[in-house]
Amino acid sequence: MKKEEIFTVKVGAKKVWSYVTAVVTHMNTSGDKVVIRARGRNIYKAVEVVNAIKRSFYTDLVIDKVNIVSDKVITSKGETKISAIEIVVKLPSEGRGKEG
Repeated sequence: MKKEEIFTVKVGAKKVWSYVTAVVTHMNTSGDKVVIRARGRNIYKAVEVVNAIKRSFYTDLVIDKVNIVSDKVITSKGETKISAIEIVVKLPSEGRGKEG
């Protein structure tokens, strides 16, 4: 049995609305579940993305799961750990109505 592949938006150096656009576009065309992932100093942006989507596009958006993890990264100074967050959001199962 094949594991379901969930669309992931990796939050980085771009502005918050770039990631909001990616999530909303995916939800409007392909699916109702998205993982928003960020590491280190960009964790706050992942939270801002979710808040912006709830405030501006889908007031009924459900935060399905939040995972807090550490990624091992190899740098010129050796191996280090960087904190990361994965926020799984989805639209309610009873409808995909756009609000706002």
